[in-house]
Amino acid sequence: MSIRFIKAGLQTSLQDLGRTGFRRYGIPNNGALDPVSLQIANWLVSKPLNSACLEITQAGPVIEFTQDMAIAVTGAHFELSIDDIPVDMHQTLLVSKGERLTFGKLVNGARAYLAFSAAPDLPKIMDSHSTNLMASFGGFEGSAFNNNDTLTLKNFFMSEAKETPKELQLQFGDNYQIRFIEGREWTRFSDDMQKSFIQSPYQVTSHSNRMGMRLKGEALKTEKALSMTTAPITPGTIQIPPDGQPIITLADGQTTGGYPRIGQVITADLPILGQLKANDSISFQPVDIDDAIELLKEKTNLMEQLLDVYSDSSSAG
Repeated sequence: MSIRFIKAGLQTSLQDLGRTGFRRYGIPNNGALDPVSLQIANWLVSKPLNSACLEITQAGPVIEFTQDMAIAVTGAHFELSIDDIPVDMHQTLLVSKGERLTFGKLVNGARAYLAFSAAPDLPKIMDSHSTNLMASFGGFEGSAFNNNDTLTLKNFFMSEAKETPKELQLQFGDNYQIRFIEGREWTRFSDDMQKSFIQSPYQVTSHSNRMGMRLKGEALKTEKALSMTTAPITPGTIQIPPDGQPIITLADGQTTGGYPRIGQVITADLPILGQLKANDSISFQPVDIDDAIELLKEKTNLMEQLLDVYSDSSSAG
């Protein structure tokens, strides 16, 4: 049994919560750019929250189902229909054999997540079904899906009907404030450049991808290049290359970098980065480590509302 991609969309790939413990070997985290939305989608179909979903970027697919199953779509707001009948996101949807799910207009956000009441019949690579698009491994043949591709599934079950609680239905716009803590090289930038970084808005450019988000705004150029040896970077690291335009490392980004690290996006705000698209505007707000920890606890507590309702004991993974 399977799902077939009549149209694959701009970039539809298989992702879960990614890989841990392999960065020392140069292997990035990979995984969903908006892990909160992925977990909510899995909860809606009664699967372990780390299960693989389809990550759908900006222009969505048309998918045909060859088996009755439960599905759910969360994340970026798309207009959805099943066999031309409009349906809503953030709820369990029951589809029948032969029906087609169509992703229409993207209303806001950048990435949606489609969960299904089955498991991909694919091997895990380094404990994950996530696709590393840059290195071409994991997921479905190491790549995004193409038109007419078929994803074989196993361990089917039917889920009870659920709806995402309103307080967990994320809202997206085109102007965001991203919180960060000071990076290791923060003090190597002048006071004026630090103020400019905080006070000036930046625009997401079309050169962004799952490796990194390139921004355009007030350039943080120095009279003399800030040289440094290669150092560790992680998802959320904000580097300043010689042109002065910030780059934020994302899930598929490399594990080391050679540009000064002006800041680190706090973990609680990383999912927001996954919903940014070209021409969206962001500004940076500094917080201290204690605030970053408290903000993450608050977000984790919201997700635990789901965990209280459903434990990771489902038969599909």
